[in-house]
Amino acid sequence: MLRCLILSAAAILLALPGHGAEIAVAESWILDINPGAGWTLSRVAPETLVEETARQIAHEPAAANATAEQVESVARRRLAANEAFVYHAASGAYLTIDFSPLEAGEAAPDSSTLRNSARMAAESLMGEGDVAAVVWDVTPCKVAGARDAFLLAADYRQHGHPMKFLGIIGYVEGYWFFLYYTDPGRDPAAFGEMQGMLEKVAVHRSGH
Repeated sequence: MLRCLILSAAAILLALPGHGAEIAVAESWILDINPGAGWTLSRVAPETLVEETARQIAHEPAAANATAEQVESVARRRLAANEAFVYHAASGAYLTIDFSPLEAGEAAPDSSTLRNSARMAAESLMGEGDVAAVVWDVTPCKVAGARDAFLLAADYRQHGHPMKFLGIIGYVEGYWFFLYYTDPGRDPAAFGEMQGMLEKVAVHRSGH
């Protein structure tokens, strides 16, 4: 899906004491999220996340003959597709925030299309070469301000290590959005904290 390469000058990150933070995720949409202690909200991917993504890419067949610098460059480009990140340095758990505009002539997705997109995300996870034992479920979920949204919850093993995933796929006028959380399980509390954040996440138009 094509992405807006340039956001408006209002695309800023703003801390709101007592109310978490607002982040402009598109020219006319704001996302509200409340990262707790130990979590960092950032426009730019943390270097540790870049390194982890590069390690994953290095295992892909297409990277067999790539240099370390080339792999890192691919990692940075992939991560740059997101508007923001919520990162837990102590555990390596992270949430990516991605708002993608409808393509020219593309119809707004209905509930069935959104549900199918969540299922396709599960199938994509199952198709990764280093992933096994995937158990997943897709259910409707509420995101304040969004027309529709679905939650993909998955448990799996990556390189033999147990992992958890939460993915919210939804739609606001003119934009798909994807909130993808990956948890390597190093801190048992992190998963519950992220669940709490996602239960309260909201979107609204800028200026409202």
